[in-house]
Order: sequence, then C-alpha cells, then structure tokens
Amino acid sequence: GKTIILITHSVEEALLLGERLLVMAPRPGRIHTEYRLPFAELGVGQDLREVKKHPDFNIKREEILGMIWDMEEEIMGRSEAAE
Repeated sequence: GKTIILITHSVEEALLLGERLLVMAPRPGRIHTEYRLPFAELGVGQDLREVKKHPDFNIKREEILGMIWDMEEEIMGRSEAAE
C-alpha cells in the first residue's frame, strides 16, 4: 500500500521500474499520456535483460520515444528540428 514516485528522463528505466507511467507534456507541464505497465512485475521473476527483449517492451519504448520527439519538434518548430 505504498506509493513511490520516480522522476526520470530514461524511458527504459521508467518502463522497467514503474507500474504506472505518466508522460508529461511541456509548457505548461501536464499529463500527456498515462500507461499501466506489466514490466516491473515481470522483472521480479526474471533477469531484466530478458524483460527488455519482450516485444511489448520495445513497442512501448518506441511509442513513448516517438511521442517525446514529436513534442520536442512541436516546441522547437518543425523547420528547426528538420535541420
């Protein structure tokens, strides 16, 4: 019944350690997307390197990284990000 809040810029760390992941949007900071994750529980019974090989792990990682990159391009302006 305890809650631990971890703030990180590492998507892999968040996926491996969190049961609930909140992706924040910039300016103004707000919750952009929320995920419920099974990977922390999977990691209890197996090597974390094996969890990272899970197909859903890679799908979520790429989805979140793409979302972050899209938000960054929006902030910086699409023409500047393309250069």
